Amino acid sequence: MNNQLKNKVIQLTKPYKFELRDKNIKIDSNDIVVMPTLCYICAADLRYYTGNRRPEALKKKLPMALLHEGIGIVEESNAAFNKNDRVVLVPNIPGYVLDRKEQKECCIACELEEVGENYCENGIFISSGYDGLMQKFIVHPKECVVKIPDDVPSEIAALSELVTVSYEATKKVKINGDERIVVFGDGPVGYLMYCVLSFIYKIPTNNLLIIGTDESKLNMFEFAQKLNIRGDEPFYDAASFHPTYVFECVGGNNMGDAINYAIDIVRRGGSIVSMGVSEQNVAINMRDVLEKGLTIKGSSRSTRHSYPVILEYMRAKLFQDMLSKVICERRFEVDSIEVLKDAFDFAASKDYWGKIMLTFEGELYERK
Repeated sequence: MNNQLKNKVIQLTKPYKFELRDKNIKIDSNDIVVMPTLCYICAADLRYYTGNRRPEALKKKLPMALLHEGIGIVEESNAAFNKNDRVVLVPNIPGYVLDRKEQKECCIACELEEVGENYCENGIFISSGYDGLMQKFIVHPKECVVKIPDDVPSEIAALSELVTVSYEATKKVKINGDERIVVFGDGPVGYLMYCVLSFIYKIPTNNLLIIGTDESKLNMFEFAQKLNIRGDEPFYDAASFHPTYVFECVGGNNMGDAINYAIDIVRRGGSIVSMGVSEQNVAINMRDVLEKGLTIKGSSRSTRHSYPVILEYMRAKLFQDMLSKVICERRFEVDSIEVLKDAFDFAASKDYWGKIMLTFEGELYERK
């Protein structure tokens, strides 16, 4: 394997502005060279694209190649993979993998299993201060590259990042299968959390309640009870459900309202797991948190260890069918920066439901 790669990268240089750039990348003997082929646009990508991050964050992290939810095919490898293998690229790379040292020597998050290496203080996350998947080739450590089973379609495998994030969040609490659980949020994050709870944990329909604000979105959650919070007496209906756990999947400007609503409805001694992201500080009702003896936990990103588990579950046809509903009908074959910009502009419009799929054509990196 060559130790230097002449690469082409499409970077976001400022909000709404993409540029094609040449970049030389060093290849270590531990690295795999992968050509990204299919990705989804994340809400985090959109916050950079639209400039909805704090100015200091934009200044620190741009220019940068976006996208971290995706797959590719192996271009160059050591014995770990074969050329043309389909693989998932794990965006979260812990410090001990980067520095080639023992896991326990890295940081407290990597040392303690109950914390998790997705919180590694020495790690990196691609498309968050480091170039993401909008590259002709990406050089990635072999520990963070996972082969896709032959019977898992590419568009399903590319959802594994967000599904593993949901899976990691469920490990913040102890789910036996007989608890009543609420998922707050009817967007893609809420939907994929529902898929994990319904298919992997087999939570019965009567024990799983989805709270949202849009009837058409709520209808996507087939194997769960649904509650439109804008309907009649929503608080009474949700509170009478007596959930043990609430997963907050709202984020944004409504995150505070969602957490406080969860505090109102969760049973005494229950737990709230927050997965939403907000750029603003969120005020919460601490009096009731104390009075009810509640636990609130945050959950972000996932570890490389969850990917083989989720990809194995993805071999099931029922799980594939459930996950496929989150893929937006509008898809983009990206062969130019103009089409790439069209895709991000459409994603930013919010005039759709689901995940926006991008497939990449070779000529994308040959045009200015």
